[in-house]
Amino acid sequence: MTRTRILGALAFAAAAAWGVAAFADEPPAHPSALYKEYCAKCHGEDGKAKTMKGKFLKARNFTDAEWQAGVSSADLVKTVTDGKDDMPPFGKKLTPEQIESLVKNDVRGFAPAKP
Repeated sequence: MTRTRILGALAFAAAAAWGVAAFADEPPAHPSALYKEYCAKCHGEDGKAKTMKGKFLKARNFTDAEWQAGVSSADLVKTVTDGKDDMPPFGKKLTPEQIESLVKNDVRGFAPAKP
């Protein structure tokens, strides 16, 4: 009984938080909590991949304008989902919606502003 109440309360809290975020006037935080949890270890919170692990694995620098212009969002979603080279797959840990959000809001959010 207690477990059911806790799960119900967690589900309600998650739905309420999503509703508030979906209708807020401010853009989502950058980088997101999801990015910080799964991506920042290698790519860094600034997207420059200057972390110890990122340097070792030669992680992608998301602030590189040339790279940003040369890769499609569909390719990024595939890479995050299936993995590539030293990049592990996240398709079993994250939902397709979470992966699309990471690409759209976080990875693309590191792109330098166009003049």
